[in-house]
Amino acid sequence: MAYKRFQNTVAESKLLLPFSIAVTAAALYLSGIVDGGWWVQLMCLVVSTALLVELNNTNQLLRVVSQCTPAVFLLLVSVAIGIFPELEAGIMQLCMIALYYMLFHCRQRKESPGWTFYGFFCLGLSSMVFPQVLYYVPLFWVLMATCLRAMTAKTFWASLLGLITPYWLGGPVIIYLRGTSVIPEHFSHLWTFAPLGDYSMLGEQEWLTAGWVILLALIGIVHYSRLGYQDKTRTRLLHEIFITVDIVSILFLALQPQYYAILLSIIIVNTSPLIAHFLTLTHTWLTNIAFHLIIVITLALIAYNVWMPSSSFLHNMAIQACSYLPL
Repeated sequence: MAYKRFQNTVAESKLLLPFSIAVTAAALYLSGIVDGGWWVQLMCLVVSTALLVELNNTNQLLRVVSQCTPAVFLLLVSVAIGIFPELEAGIMQLCMIALYYMLFHCRQRKESPGWTFYGFFCLGLSSMVFPQVLYYVPLFWVLMATCLRAMTAKTFWASLLGLITPYWLGGPVIIYLRGTSVIPEHFSHLWTFAPLGDYSMLGEQEWLTAGWVILLALIGIVHYSRLGYQDKTRTRLLHEIFITVDIVSILFLALQPQYYAILLSIIIVNTSPLIAHFLTLTHTWLTNIAFHLIIVITLALIAYNVWMPSSSFLHNMAIQACSYLPL
């Protein structure tokens, strides 16, 4: 039996998820969620976390009982607190997790058009706020055929119907409110590209945040490529999906950094189970040191990224409090 180190004790602790929730709540409050009125974004985050908990438990992404996956997800969301006000990013995270939740029910079930329809419905819904997500459709068809082994003519047509349904339901209302010109304008984004690798719109916070999340993604990918054989075949195939989508999203971000917020939200979703697997199921002294460094650097980045918006927020609170004093 492998020696259980401090990292394994923490990763398997029932207090890890409440700790992550507390850190995220504090980061959101200090970033100005009350003044900003980011309640819809908060609701997306709450539902995303609940779905990720269910996804983790239902599919046994970890070989031990642990809520490290949703806990890491919340910590990475806190690191990327700068993109939280972007509603599109929150919707993308929710739809991506819901897509996985639906599609993972299709594994080795060729007669599963219902789950396929609901999964691609989520993908079609996300494409209404980020049309470029339609580039992922052929990728998910390939993953359904190779990793989930659930691609048939019936599931193919169910996926197309799922993609179209959000437009069929919401299209008439949108056209009524904004006119027919909204249709070509929306889909024109599919063939409109900015100069490749134009990073001029990224500041110091964006570089630090994206760099850290991508570094964790690479650690998780390398770890699983080396030690993933210890998992069951079913679990390995699911993690291959996370790895593939993660790599594609990182390359997409490198080429088109103007989509930083939305693509980073996708990377966070796929990186969370990979780095959670590394933190929970490794036992060496080196990985134990890496665990401490990851936690410390993550919390330091959260503090740094929260400090910028919270400094003005706390300043306004102090001024408001002083206004009530009899001076």
